[in-house]
Parts: sequence; C-alpha cells; structure tokens
Amino acid sequence: MKITIFFKNLSEIINRYFPERQLYFRANGEVRFVTVTKKTQVILSTAFMFFVIWCSFITYNYVWLDEILNDKDVEVAEANRNYKTIEEQFTQLQNEIAKSTSALEQRQQYIQQVLEEDGQSIPSTDILEDDFVDEPTIEYNDVDNGKDQEARNILREGSIERLFLDLKRIENQQNQLAQQLNERMDQRLTFLGETLNEAGITQEKMLELANIETSATGGPFIEASEVLNANLDGKLFDTLFLKRASLEDITTALDYLPIVTPPEKHYISSRFGTRRDPITKKWANHKGIDMAGWKGTAINAGGAGVVTVAGRNGAFGLFIEIDHGNGFKTKYGHLSKLEVKRGDKVDASQLIGLMGSTGRSTSSHLHYEIWFNGKPIDPLKVIKAAKDVQKIKEQRYDA
Repeated sequence: MKITIFFKNLSEIINRYFPERQLYFRANGEVRFVTVTKKTQVILSTAFMFFVIWCSFITYNYVWLDEILNDKDVEVAEANRNYKTIEEQFTQLQNEIAKSTSALEQRQQYIQQVLEEDGQSIPSTDILEDDFVDEPTIEYNDVDNGKDQEARNILREGSIERLFLDLKRIENQQNQLAQQLNERMDQRLTFLGETLNEAGITQEKMLELANIETSATGGPFIEASEVLNANLDGKLFDTLFLKRASLEDITTALDYLPIVTPPEKHYISSRFGTRRDPITKKWANHKGIDMAGWKGTAINAGGAGVVTVAGRNGAFGLFIEIDHGNGFKTKYGHLSKLEVKRGDKVDASQLIGLMGSTGRSTSSHLHYEIWFNGKPIDPLKVIKAAKDVQKIKEQRYDA
C-alpha cells in the first residue's frame, strides 16, 4: 500500500515538473519541432544533478585535501612523540633497575664476605638483568598497530612490577641480615671495650696512638655512583661497615699489647701501686709488680718489639726495656743475665734474660712494668685480660 502511494506521488511530481515539451526550430521558412518526453527530461535532470554533485565532491577534495593530509601528519608526529617518550621513560626505568641490581649484588657480596669471615655462609641471590634488558624496541611509525603496542606495554608493566617486587624483597632480606650483623658487632665491641677497660686501657687512646681514624665514613663495598642512583637505604650497611672497621682497627691496635707473662713460674710478691718500701719501710709508689721465683728462671718478652735498653740501670740492676709500638713499653729489672742487646728485635715469648736479684733487691724476683702512653699501668690487669685479648686476636670477628 505504501509503495503504491509512493509511486503515485512520484508520478504526480513528474507530471507537474516534467510535462512533455516541444522545441521548435525555424529554418528557411520551415518550422520543425522536437518533442522532449518526460522520461528524457528526468534522465537529463538526474544526470545533471549527479554531475553537480561530482563537481562539488572533486572541488571539496581539491580544496581540503592538503589540510586533511596535514592533520594526518600532525597526528602521526604526535603519536611518534608519545611512543618515543614512553620508550625513553622505559629506558630510564631499565637503567634505574640495573643500578639498583648492581648495588644489591655488591651488598650481597659484602654480606657474604662478613658471614664467611665468621665461618658462616648464605645462598647467594642471583639477580638477572636479562629479564628486562632484552625488551622489544617500539617502532615509532607503527601507528596502526595499536593493539599490539598496548599488549606489549601491559607485558612490560607486568615484568617491571615483578622486578620491583623481587628487588624490594631482596633489599628487605639484606637489611634484616645487616641489622643482625650490626647487633653482633655491638656485642663484640662491647666485649672488646670491657676487656680493654679491665686492662686499664681506653679504645680511643689506642686508636689515636696507632694513627687510626676513629670516625671513618662510607663503605667501599658499593660504588658511590651506584648508591646515588639506586634509591636504596644504605644506613644499616654504613653503620655495619663503620662498626666492623672499628673492630678491625682496635683488634689491629691490640697486636701491640704485651700480653705474655714474662716468667712462667712465679708468685706475686708485691703489687702495683702504693706500698711500703721493702728496705726503708716507708710508703712509696710501686710502678710495676714483683714476680718472685728461683734464680735463673727464664724471663720472656711480654710481646714483640725492639730492645731500647739492655744493661745496668741503677737500682734496677741488670735491666731491659722493650718498645712494642703504639705507646706500649715493658721494663724488666733485677735480672741475673741478659740474653739480648740494645737494638735487637724480639718476638713475643722470646727469651730475653734470667731472673735474679741485682740492683736494689732483697731476693730473687722480676720487677715488671708495663707503660702505655707514657704512664705505667697495672701489669696484673693486662695479664688478667690476656686470655680474652688472645681470643680476640685469634678470632678477629667472633667474640
């Protein structure tokens, strides 16, 4: 029904606007005419309309094509810039991960070194850079491959997130180990300080005389450039390095401490400090201890050093003085025989003389003094601490 009405209306429009027409021509007194039917008029009108539309389309494309192409070029250039920015950011992120990885590996090596020195070991943590170094490169002109690019970015983000989680986990594990090691260093330094205090010696003065800095900073186990760019917290490792350096420095300084008891067999006949003089019976300051024994008892060097005095020395009789370095000196008096001479280098426990009663003496004994930093200290305290000092020397990092 609707189709019938449509064609009826169309027929009325054609009859109204395209009635049959005659075109008359007059030539040489003759009149002729040509009849233009409705169908012909409709065909010509339709052809003309399409011609106009075609000319308009061609004109539009001609006029606006350059602008369209320019807009397209702008879009392509913007897309390339965006992809290039993403690639640069990703490359920067790769570099940061690589620096963090390098720093973590160096810290791992340092932890391994510390534990191995303590006779322990931990499994090494392998951090492989291949997981992120071999990422595919973005093609900037591949603007029609949006789905592939999006999928590639998702994969990248997932890999990076996984790497960051792995690196953070390793960093946390290392910090926990560093904290434990710091606590152990505290225990050892405390033990070392107590041992030196028992011997009447301060750590600071020992380090000062040994020309060892007490405020060293930094740690050689991680390069500075790596630390600055790795975004890692290095406070625990800096503290650990400083504590280990202090322990090593003090232990090294202890090498100068004379801890050997000069006569193996003896008894203490007079102590350090104020006492009644055995001859005058007046109170006097005794700067050493008297170690009594049989005449001819072997007297050994309290530690390694250089003999600075060997000969008679007034009230001390036959006398030896040894400079051990780092402010330590030992003195041996009332000997019956000297086994060394001035300038000799001696080792700890080396025979240097024999016990006697020369000089101002009432019976056979050794007058033994230990001097530190120009002042006498109680040899009994050093002898008492000798076992712990020897333990520190033998086990430099195990208290």
